[in-house]
Parts: sequence; structure tokens; C-alpha cells
Amino acid sequence: MIASRTVVEALLECISLPTPTPPGEVALVADWIEGWAKSFGAEVVRQEVEPGKDNVLVTLDFGTGPRLVFNTHMDVNNPQGQTWTHSPYTPVVENGKIFGLGACDAKGSLVSMLCAMERISAKREGLKGKLTLTAVMGEEAGGIGSLFLVNQGIQADGAVVGEPTQLEVAIAHKGTYMRRLRFQGKSAHSGSPHLGNNAIHHAAAFCAEYEQLGHELAKAPHPQLGPANAAVTIFQGGTRQNTIPGSAEIIIDRRLIPGETHEKADRELQLMIERLQERRSGFHLESVEVVVATIPSETKATERIVDVALEAAGEVTGIKKEAKGFSAGCDMSKLVTIAGIPTVILGPGSLAQAHAPDEFVETTQLEQAVGIYEQIARRFLGE
Repeated sequence: MIASRTVVEALLECISLPTPTPPGEVALVADWIEGWAKSFGAEVVRQEVEPGKDNVLVTLDFGTGPRLVFNTHMDVNNPQGQTWTHSPYTPVVENGKIFGLGACDAKGSLVSMLCAMERISAKREGLKGKLTLTAVMGEEAGGIGSLFLVNQGIQADGAVVGEPTQLEVAIAHKGTYMRRLRFQGKSAHSGSPHLGNNAIHHAAAFCAEYEQLGHELAKAPHPQLGPANAAVTIFQGGTRQNTIPGSAEIIIDRRLIPGETHEKADRELQLMIERLQERRSGFHLESVEVVVATIPSETKATERIVDVALEAAGEVTGIKKEAKGFSAGCDMSKLVTIAGIPTVILGPGSLAQAHAPDEFVETTQLEQAVGIYEQIARRFLGE
């Protein structure tokens, strides 16, 4: 067995191995994980999802008993267009923080889970069942790796998804319904607007309606996540300052809470379009295109994995924990809704840092995460 690395050393190594999506190549980190996991006696299986893009499954087998899954991702956000103080792939430790691409989303969780597994492997007494880390590709591309994982039939009695929650235990997250809407009008000289059909005016009328939907959704908040959301995030239209625009385009971002479906959002959108067609002469929606589509998910607060995670996080941090919500989407949705595995989301770092320049994670949270993951496994797989 090679000498154990600290979690800080491990994260510095991991950040320095680039895995941005796009393009989503993760072989450098996958090979690194495999070497480390084998050094502490774990079984390693590679799942080829796409050429050069494997999931890595790391398992500690303690015999017959419950099955626990740790899940997180190897790929990171692509920093193109961002301005960083230091190179995204040259991690820096300053003032108790590690700066680098993926520091919190989600290489901090990844290395903390591996460190916890190394500790567990060194002291196996009293454990039963199986602990498997599923380090997946393609999370930043919509969860391709975890979708492949669950479609291959993974089963477990509980799971922990590593995402930046500031070590809070989240049991629910929102889904995403993003659509690109193209409005068709008729171009004309702006000196004779009656000869045209202003597509921007129709798109603006839709935006006003969509704002009202957001106000209605705010009346029914979820206990952990708050209300569902509806917003217009991009508006484009027009070609010249003296021409009535013949086309306009917007993107809507509708966040779903557990209990809501894409079919519900489809119906909302269709009814809104029909109302506008009745009210506005010449209103014409040319097309609706799917931009992003993810589903919300939720784990019952009474599930054992929730109790175990809350106890472990409270013990390690010294702060009593209550179940929270996670405002972004993540791979919990595949584990819960497809594989039927009760799942929590928990990891070091803040979601506010994810996908942002100079992304960082606090070293204290990173070290505490190791202890929390270890305690979750020991409690869940203990006698």
C-alpha cells in the first residue's frame, strides 16, 4: 500500500488533472482514482459510457448486509470565458481555502469520499454489506454517467451524492425545464409599422404572462426548497434600428419542485400560448425547443440514510443538523426516481462557488467531509 495522502494533498492532485465538460474527457482522473483505490484494497470496475469517458466504481465488500453508495462526478464546469486570478488547473492554498476548478463542484466531495473509504478499509471491524463509490462522467452534461449507471441496474439501500451543500444534509432538489421559444412576425420599415407584425411585442407579452406564473408558483412553497420558479432568462430580437422585427427568441427557465412534472409545465406553457393567441392579433409561436430537461426528486425524511447522515454531520461539525433542500439539479434524481434508492446530498463547499471564477473550498469543510462520509458508512453498515 502506498503512503496515505491527506485530503488536501489529494484535492490538489485531482484539480491539476483537467476534466472540463465540454469536452468531458475524464480518463486522467479515472486512472488516478483506480490507482489510489487499488492501493487500499478496493475492487475497481470501469464502465465505458462513451469512448474515453468511463464511470469508475470503487467497492469495499464486507460480506452480506446493506449496500451503501457514494456518488459524485469527475467532470467539472468548463471555465472558458471566465477570468481567474490563477490558472483553474493550478490549485492554490490561501487563507484556509483551496482555489481551483472543481474545488467544490465536485472534486472536493470526490477526494473526501475516497479518503473516507481508505480509512474504512484500514479498519473494517464491525462492518457488513458493501460500500461503493460511483465516480461518474458527464454530470455537467445532464447526468449522462449516472443515467448509464442506473440503467445498468445498480441497487442499494441508501446513497449519498457529493455536491457542495456546506455539509448540510439535503433531501430534495429542483428539476429544470428550459425551453427556447421563437416568435414569428413580419418585417417592415419602422416608418410604416402597420405593414409589419412586431415579433418583439408578442414576445414581450409572453414575458409578462410568464412573470405572473412565477407569482402564482410562489404561493405554494416546498418545505425544504421553497417555491417553484418561472423566469425568462434570455431575450433576443430585431435586426436594425429602423426595421420592425420579424422574429424574436427567448429562453424560459422553469424550476420544478418535487411533485411537479414536465408534463405539467408543458400544459402551463400551452395554455399561456392559447390565451395569447386569443388576445393578440397576429400572435404566432413558430417553435418550442428543449434546452435542458431534468426532474426533481425527494427522499422521505423518515428514511434511514437521512437519519444516519444527519447524525454523522451533526457529530463531526458539532452543529445539530436538519434536513435541507438543494436548489440546483444533481444526480440524486437518477438514483431516486429510476433506481429507487433513498438518497441525500451532502458535500463540502458552497453552491455559490460552483461554476464561478476562483472557485474554492474551505480546508476545514474538506477535512470534516472525510469524517462525515466515514461516519455515515460506519453507521449505515455497522452491526
